[in-house]
Amino acid sequence: MIVNASPKRPESFHVTSGMLAFTALMFLPAVLAFAVLISAWVVSDEVYAAERAAAAGSPTEIATWKTTVVGICPIH
Repeated sequence: MIVNASPKRPESFHVTSGMLAFTALMFLPAVLAFAVLISAWVVSDEVYAAERAAAAGSPTEIATWKTTVVGICPIH
């Protein structure tokens, strides 16, 4: 039995590119959800006004991405 009398020094902490990529991927869904929420909040009034105008009989043109963002966001 070999006994090591001197304890090993703990290795210093290294921030690697893999650790940074993992951290970025962990926060990516929250950042995307926040971006969808904010963008839906910004364009929701315009989309709802266009829907009300279409229901009243005067067609209005609205960008497809705006209606999609408002449709995706569960709050709006």
